[in-house]
Amino acid sequence: MYQVEKPKRPRRMPVWLEVEEQNALQKATRNHDDIPDNVFGRSRESALKVRQRYDLLFELIQKSGLRISEALGLKVNHIRVVDGVAKSVRVIGKGNKERQVPLPEAFGRVLALSIAGKPAGAHAVRAYLKKLIDKAGIQKKVTPHKLRHTYATRLLEKDVQLVDIQALLGHESIATT
Repeated sequence: MYQVEKPKRPRRMPVWLEVEEQNALQKATRNHDDIPDNVFGRSRESALKVRQRYDLLFELIQKSGLRISEALGLKVNHIRVVDGVAKSVRVIGKGNKERQVPLPEAFGRVLALSIAGKPAGAHAVRAYLKKLIDKAGIQKKVTPHKLRHTYATRLLEKDVQLVDIQALLGHESIATT
């Protein structure tokens, strides 16, 4: 019996956001019309700062391909800032492997101005992303990890070599990428 070959599970294609969906998510994140004047005794400005932290976090994942745990664990001293622009982030990934991930310049300017915020918990991030996905009218089940897939897909669309994407994502195996 032990020599019988087990059936193989079919390989699933990863889920990612199409460009239109990515734009809709960005628009929903930046639309602050739904923030009330008072949220559990906190001012609208306080709630707006929370929204902006989530916006920054989701954009960081989409612009760098970091895992949610890597993004939430990012320290200020892991961000290389040159002339007021965050150029790259040093990431300690799975298996304690270190990698440098470059950042687009436009996002680097935003990140450099906003890096002192306290990170939220992973559960809260997932719940907040779900609200934003619903607000954006996206029908897919999107998680922070799907934003990582989106990053990799955008790189593939720009003809970036698979081995380079593997290095940026911190994958051990090219098959994972």
